[in-house]
Amino acid sequence: MDDLSLPRFLARYLPTFIGGVFSMLFSVGCAVPLLVMFYLSGVSVGEQATWSVLGGTAATLVVVHCNFMVMRGRPQWVWGLVGVLVLCLLSVLPTIDGRPHKVIYVMAVLFPLLGLLLLNSKRHREMRSKLVEIRRQRELIIQAANASRRRR
Repeated sequence: MDDLSLPRFLARYLPTFIGGVFSMLFSVGCAVPLLVMFYLSGVSVGEQATWSVLGGTAATLVVVHCNFMVMRGRPQWVWGLVGVLVLCLLSVLPTIDGRPHKVIYVMAVLFPLLGLLLLNSKRHREMRSKLVEIRRQRELIIQAANASRRRR
């Protein structure tokens, strides 16, 4: 149980977790403007802004929900995060034909790759297994509390 103390857990796994979160959000933040400028170049600026906000909000909600579920001890939700990163990467690659700003394009390619690297790192996988263990312990505690409540 000493392995699962909160300060030790946070010191070990929080940098990797937060690095993955930021890489995903930066991936979305770099990909959405490139995609809107490339695929919606013929529409008005107002429509481009609307689609940027809607696309960015939808992707951010998926990222937040998947990270929340991973933190609750459901490691299969990491596939949603992988899907967002792969989608960002694969959708940005063809925009090179539109001659985007080089720095934004490089960041839009780099951040999804960094996010995938972090999600596949040994420490992130270890964190997910520890979170599953914590979830199982939490479920056992809840079952014991419910059983004692029924006896009354």
